[in-house]
Amino acid sequence: MKIRLFICAAFLTSVAVNQADCQTPKTKPLKKNTGKQMFFTPNLTKGQKLANIYSRAIAYSGDDFTTVVFRVSGSSTYEVIDNNPAKPSFKETDLYDGRPASTGVSIIGLDGKGSYGKQSFTNTSASGLLFSSLIWGNPPANLKEGDTWQADIAQPWELGGAGKQTVKVIAIDAKHNTITLLREGISESFYDGDRKQVEVITKDNKKVKMDLTPGTSHWSGYTTFKDGVVMADELLVTRPISLASDSLHFSGNQREYILLNAMPAEK
Repeated sequence: MKIRLFICAAFLTSVAVNQADCQTPKTKPLKKNTGKQMFFTPNLTKGQKLANIYSRAIAYSGDDFTTVVFRVSGSSTYEVIDNNPAKPSFKETDLYDGRPASTGVSIIGLDGKGSYGKQSFTNTSASGLLFSSLIWGNPPANLKEGDTWQADIAQPWELGGAGKQTVKVIAIDAKHNTITLLREGISESFYDGDRKQVEVITKDNKKVKMDLTPGTSHWSGYTTFKDGVVMADELLVTRPISLASDSLHFSGNQREYILLNAMPAEK
């Protein structure tokens, strides 16, 4: 889990003046369509350093038990080893607060496939360093503000089960290869790495470990990409839950979110 609360909205305008005849200034039309390559494909150089900072929170609440909250935060740095735009590799160092730092060679494929050290894996993170088609689907070749596309997420991921997602273009800054998106979706069943049990404290002050059954999840959030790199990201998911243990049956809600921002890398 590499996890931004920062919404960037920029609009591209340009004005041209005919100075020869002192004519009235004319406004050039905005460029209507922009290729997805400039927004979602990394443009990296070997030796370049990138970094991000992130946090994640999970809360279970209900009328019959005390709210249960889990939190984690940290930061990561990435030094480019191979700048292959489809699957770049990095010397990656991760520092989760309260744990020792870990360093290894990572490959981050834009198709959601990757590796860390000698271990290959499917990257199911809700956010991270780069664009991932596993989470975002396949954007149209040309994009303009207001465009939408559908992404079918075929497997459980960090903040949802297999489900459907609508992505909308909120703002484009073509001059700086930057795009801001709104993603919203629904899913059923468990998430990747989801808790199947939760220990709660009942109203009569008893600790009870209870089995969790999830309801329908709904998520939404803004993400800003620049040259394929995630600059700012936030995502919130909520769902109803049922908890059961022996004769106890509680209803409640789960709220979970991630925040991720690009940050300056140490030189």
